[in-house]
Amino acid sequence: MNSDETPASGKRAEQRIDSAVDAIRSMSQDLADELVPQPTWIDQLSMATREAPIQTLAIAFFIGVILARR
Repeated sequence: MNSDETPASGKRAEQRIDSAVDAIRSMSQDLADELVPQPTWIDQLSMATREAPIQTLAIAFFIGVILARR
C-alpha cells in the first residue's frame, strides 16, 4: 500500500468500480433488449406448430381441407 492510499480510499475506489460495473451491465442489457426483434404473429404460429403434437396438426389440416372445399 502506498503512503497516500488509506483503507477508506480503497473501499471508495472499490465502490466506484462496483457502481461502474453495474451501470455498464445495465446499459448493455438495455441495448440487448432493444436489438432483439419482437416476435411477430408468424413467429408465434411457427413456435406453436413446433410444440404441437402431430395428432393436433393432422386434425387442423383436415379441418382446413374441409373448409377450403366449401
